[in-house]
Amino acid sequence: MNASTEELAVSFRLAMRRLAATVTIITTSDGGIRHGMTATAVTSVCADPPSLLFCVNQSASIHAPLKVGSQICINLLKAVHTELSQVFSGKLEGEARFAHGRWDAGDFGVPYLADAQANIFGHVEMLMAYGTHSIYIARVTRAIVHPEVAPLVYQDGVYATARPLPVG
Repeated sequence: MNASTEELAVSFRLAMRRLAATVTIITTSDGGIRHGMTATAVTSVCADPPSLLFCVNQSASIHAPLKVGSQICINLLKAVHTELSQVFSGKLEGEARFAHGRWDAGDFGVPYLADAQANIFGHVEMLMAYGTHSIYIARVTRAIVHPEVAPLVYQDGVYATARPLPVG
């Protein structure tokens, strides 16, 4: 039984809304200009070598600066970062986004959120265009993990939090 193209598009979007994901901000720097965007399409690829995959819409302002060799940071947001997530998802543009939050660059050469749950640094090794997006694979070079676990989650079009469930 084949659904029409329109029915498939609607049901696919609804199904993907059910996929809960940690909210992140992907950052890079290109020619001294900082770029960042909110993303949920981030996942690990493998541990050897440590790597992750992320997807970016080709119309996003960060798309052009992200190329093979680009230094990146995936900042895993905490539940307290809902406003920051909105700022980086289009509420503001360009450098104005970085006026919000506690951003640092240290000796990493790429902006990172100092109070994120974790900061995963790396460089883009592979890039492939697919449909309206580009798929990036980055080799991880360093990770900073902060002790508090309070992820900002996005599911069914709203922000949520994750809490451990009792087992047994």
